[in-house]
Formats: sequence, structure tokens, C-alpha cells
Amino acid sequence: MTNNPQTAWKTPILPPPLPTEEDLPGIRPPPGNELHALAGLLKSPAHILWRIKEDDNLPVLTLQLFIWGLIFHAIYGFAMALFDSAEVAAITAGKAPLITLFATLLCLPSLYVFSCVAGLPVKITQACALAGSTVAMTGLLLLGMTPVIWLFSVSTNNLSFIVIINLVSWIVAVGFALRFFGMFGQPGINDKISGLKWWLFIYIMVSLQMATTMRPLLGKPGTGLEPVEKKFFLAHFKDTLAESGKSVSAGNQGKRR
Repeated sequence: MTNNPQTAWKTPILPPPLPTEEDLPGIRPPPGNELHALAGLLKSPAHILWRIKEDDNLPVLTLQLFIWGLIFHAIYGFAMALFDSAEVAAITAGKAPLITLFATLLCLPSLYVFSCVAGLPVKITQACALAGSTVAMTGLLLLGMTPVIWLFSVSTNNLSFIVIINLVSWIVAVGFALRFFGMFGQPGINDKISGLKWWLFIYIMVSLQMATTMRPLLGKPGTGLEPVEKKFFLAHFKDTLAESGKSVSAGNQGKRR
């Protein structure tokens, strides 16, 4: 048998095998090239997912994600509450990370249960890392919005606008966690991701209710951290907008006089 160049040229080239459902998107990072938690979450989320899946030093990773995420929430809370005064901003800077921390701790059991029931069995450490990733990613997005929020907080007296822009900014920031969870969505397991998406919806509602419980965030507290009365977050949002509208109307009438 002779080597025929034409025969070799006609030999079909097989494509590489498709990734299995067990594979995470991205490539395993090479040894000695560990990224900081924030850098990995921002530039290479697949790296963070790989570490979570492989249970790679998750206590340290989770601690980093939570610490930085809560710091970013505090910075955002300070800028947001400058709408009132520096004193209120300092108080809200302490409240914002507490709201996030308490909401995350309350939702952590449901994250673990939802993941397991949806067909993504995880350990407690992995569930904590996923929760920390949500907090850190939300904090990163809020940090990016902080200069914009600061500008409107110190340059306008429209409470309704400030409430709405902060609410929208926070929901958009939390929504980016869907992209992180969606990276689990390899072909054939999209149904398993729906459990995490439902958990994110619960996390949003719990966070809003926690913020209502620790109100006010844009004004001086009357009786400390404990609110005067129990109130659902939608009712509080409605009352805040209505009160702001009355204040604007009263101000306009005063100017006319």
C-alpha cells in the first residue's frame, strides 16, 4: 500500500466531541492562575462557576464575595441617601448591607432546596457560594451606578423620582444574576435552571420587604431601626409616591401664593 497524497487529503476530519451536560461553560483555569473573586466574577464568571462546581476552596471564595458585595451595597446606600443629608447617608450606609445580608440568609435555605428539587444537587457550601455570587454581582452593578445615583441624589428634591430610579437600578442589578445562573444552562438542562430563577424572584421580594421593615432609607428614623407599623412593601411604595405627590403639590401652591 502506497501513501497517496490525494487519499490523505480526502480523509474526513472529525469535529471535536460536543460538551456533555456535566461540563460547565468555559475552560478549567490553569494551575497558578487563580483570579480574585471579583475579577473572576466580572471578567470570567465561568471560572467562578467552575470553582463552585468543583467545590474549590469555597469558604474563602464565599467570604470574599459576601464581604465585597456588602461593602459595595454600603457605598451605594450612602450615595443614595445623600438625597436627605450626610447623617442619613451614614445611617443608610449601615442599613443597606444589613438588608442584603438578612435577605440572603433568609433565602439561603430556599436556594438549597430549589436547586436540589430542580435537579441540581448542591452542597451547603455550594449554595452559600451561589448566594455570595448574587450579592457580589449585584453590588458590582450598583457600584457602577453609584455616580449616577449620587448626581440625582444631590441635585433633585423629587422623592418619587429618587425612589423609582433606585428601585429600577437595584432590580436591574439583581437581574444580572440571571446571566450568571443562566451559564448553568447547557443544552438539555434548561429546566433545571428554572428553579434558580424562581429563587431569584423570591430573593427580590424578600429584599424589598426587608428594606420596608428597616425603613426609612431616605429620611431620619423616628424610633430607631424598628418601624412604627407593619407594612407590605407594595403598600409602602404606593404611600411613598402618594406622599411625595402631596409634598410637590403643596410646594407649588406655596409658590403661587
